[in-house]
Amino acid sequence: MTIDHDLHTHTVLSACSHDPAATPANMIEAAADAGLATVGFSNHMWDSQIPGASPWYAPQSFEHISQIRQEMPADTNGVRVLVGCETEYCGDGRVGISRAVADALDYVLIPFSHFHMKGFVEPPGIENPEQVGDLMVRRCSEVLELGLATGLAHPFLPCGHRDSTDEILATISDDAFAACFRQAARCEVSIEITTGFFPSLTDGELPGCHDIGFLRMLSIAKEAGCWFHFASDTHSLAGVGVVTRLAGHVKDLGIREDDILPLARRA
Repeated sequence: MTIDHDLHTHTVLSACSHDPAATPANMIEAAADAGLATVGFSNHMWDSQIPGASPWYAPQSFEHISQIRQEMPADTNGVRVLVGCETEYCGDGRVGISRAVADALDYVLIPFSHFHMKGFVEPPGIENPEQVGDLMVRRCSEVLELGLATGLAHPFLPCGHRDSTDEILATISDDAFAACFRQAARCEVSIEITTGFFPSLTDGELPGCHDIGFLRMLSIAKEAGCWFHFASDTHSLAGVGVVTRLAGHVKDLGIREDDILPLARRA
């Protein structure tokens, strides 16, 4: 299985990118140098027609991220370029994208665990690993029910609780994971495999977060018949190409070409 795509990258149009070199032209050139056949730009976006955006999200409208189409170089070095977005799910059916905007993009990534956004994504009263795990399971199912996601962005990665990741994942049973992933397979929603799952590939092992929890999760997703796509979730030019480091884990998981989201497969 060759890692030849990255469907989750951010340019400077995302407010959390602080790298002025993270432009489409530079990132496409870096993707070509890394041997990637497809790169997907998925800048953060909240549809201005939908109320309830946080102050951070409000400026990042569809119109804002659409500037990327004017920033595209004429020559993409043979790299296929897709323009999607990463929007936000806040619970209780509240999502930052309409069907009309979703249809205007090549794909839509929806996370359900941006719990560092306190009071916006993570509700009050979340105090222990069991509550975080239960909330992720519930939110996963709710996102899938929306019928808007092409893929789940970094599923079950508990942002804001990184140092408790192992403990949180351990509270989620195999059966609970399997129910979520069977639903994803039925909905034909892709499961993202991101370098962020595996600190050993980038930062070395982190306290409270090791590769094994996500390998367990992804093996259950594979058994459930899910599609997958690969991602770096890079917010900088330097991160383009790190997605290829997933190759060893992907091989161990037994993921093959026909397990890959059709959108991300080689033409």
